[in-house]
Amino acid sequence: METTDEELQVEEVEEAEEPIPYLPRTSSIAFNYLHLDPEKVLSAFGKYGRFQMLTYLLTSGVHMLMALNMLVMPFITKQPTFGCDFEPQPHWEYAEIDGCHVRDGNNWTVNCLQIPGAKYNYTDASSSLAAEYNLVCEESGAVDHATSIFLFGGMLVSPIITQLSDLFGRRWTFLLPLYMAVLANLVCAAAPNYTTFLIFRFISGVTTTSFSTIGWVLCMESVALEFRSLIPLVTTAAWVFGYILAGALHLVIEDWRLLYLAVTLPGILTIPYYWLVPESLHWLITKRKKKMVKKYIRTCSKYNKREIALHECRTAVEEAVLLKERTAIDIFTHPDLFGYFLINSYILIVMNGTYWALSLFSTELSDDGITGYFLSGIVELPAGLLSVGLLVFLGRKTVSFLSLALQSVFMCCALYIPVNTNMRMIFPLLTKSTNAIVWSSQLLLYTEATPTSVRNVFCGMVYFVGEIGSVAAPYLKRLEAIDKNAPALLIAMMSLLAALLVLLVPDTKGIRMPEDIDDFNGGPLLRLLRRKKPRNGTQIELEMVLPQATVDQTAAEELK
Repeated sequence: METTDEELQVEEVEEAEEPIPYLPRTSSIAFNYLHLDPEKVLSAFGKYGRFQMLTYLLTSGVHMLMALNMLVMPFITKQPTFGCDFEPQPHWEYAEIDGCHVRDGNNWTVNCLQIPGAKYNYTDASSSLAAEYNLVCEESGAVDHATSIFLFGGMLVSPIITQLSDLFGRRWTFLLPLYMAVLANLVCAAAPNYTTFLIFRFISGVTTTSFSTIGWVLCMESVALEFRSLIPLVTTAAWVFGYILAGALHLVIEDWRLLYLAVTLPGILTIPYYWLVPESLHWLITKRKKKMVKKYIRTCSKYNKREIALHECRTAVEEAVLLKERTAIDIFTHPDLFGYFLINSYILIVMNGTYWALSLFSTELSDDGITGYFLSGIVELPAGLLSVGLLVFLGRKTVSFLSLALQSVFMCCALYIPVNTNMRMIFPLLTKSTNAIVWSSQLLLYTEATPTSVRNVFCGMVYFVGEIGSVAAPYLKRLEAIDKNAPALLIAMMSLLAALLVLLVPDTKGIRMPEDIDDFNGGPLLRLLRRKKPRNGTQIELEMVLPQATVDQTAAEELK
């Protein structure tokens, strides 16, 4: 329901009855908290405000939980060592060929389980989910479902959870999935059969993706503009820590159920989040939550031990706080925003597909399996640190372009530059490093450029389409049936196209996030494609260089 002019006037009067916080006591200027600019408020509390840094650490730290629950899968789904255990038959003689097949007296090859009373004999059935549920031989492909269904659940929920976040706030759509993910993973660790495991693994994917996606947006909306280039620092460190911790736990825990339980238990540490994680100030002002805005500012002042002059944090145009209610339909009907959505969706498909292909098959980089896995995770840490330096000195767009282009080059090098056995990991690890850098820059690039009124919905929809790459990653290896180099060559070609598409979008470094679609800057090429016939001699020139809101303001000034 829209607020009428009379209600706004009453609201102004009610606000005027209170002293204006942190202004001289003699001041009697009427003040409306809903006319605050959230960017100015966050910046006023400082680049490293304590309350903002606490929110940053909490919302970034949860990426460790997602890394644990995803990257434990190569260990619990590994194919076990086994043989065919059968009793001698009175009229038939069988000779074992491998664990899956035997040869009968007529020299015919038959499956192990076709012999009456035969079964698979595992060296250690407890060390693998595949062994316990007999996901071997003809059923070995089913083990990939345990990984892909997690990502598929995240893919389905992304546009839904982000829409709910816009309706009910970032905080609750972050906390509830966080706690539900812990419960779903506990059930997975105790699943009596594979079907139950898949069902709750799907729920785990839904909830884990939800708190990860909303946590990222909440983090972006909770820190000052000057700090955003540093966001990847803790995010990358938390992810790499979860990556390495999953491998370390595998070294000391062989039983797959205990291992899955071990990677789930850190989620219990998030219980205090209920009292510590605040709502997004951007969302509070957009949704006109006056009392909650006041409470947020009081809490910030208390934790930061700093009082700010709110009259200096007013939005430049007061009408900007009266944002329209936006939905996913607005993204499809706005030409610039829809074009921006298509570009970023494709780029995220490439980023996801490359990352998960390199991570899930990292155990194949070395003969012992674990060395390649650890190195594949460790290289992300220096890459994350390097990305922070690059983002401080270069634009988001530049970093994304260079990273995707190098990702393509290194993948081609892995295919066509001959190296000895000990050096074969170099180019895959370099590819993983550049992929880690683009994850730091590209998420900032499209999140900062998206208007607050549709930011969550936009990010959710991009994430939804981008998860096509994640879901497909576990199956990329099957392209080797066409050609041994097909998976890597496909990644290289798609990465090069993604790099070229980055050149079509605008950079966002040092630019405040737009509040509504009318403020959105889709880049010079997208604006050129949608350019309309001018109504006067100067209109077309203005539309090419200025956002529409600025054009309207300029026209109004000319009329005056």
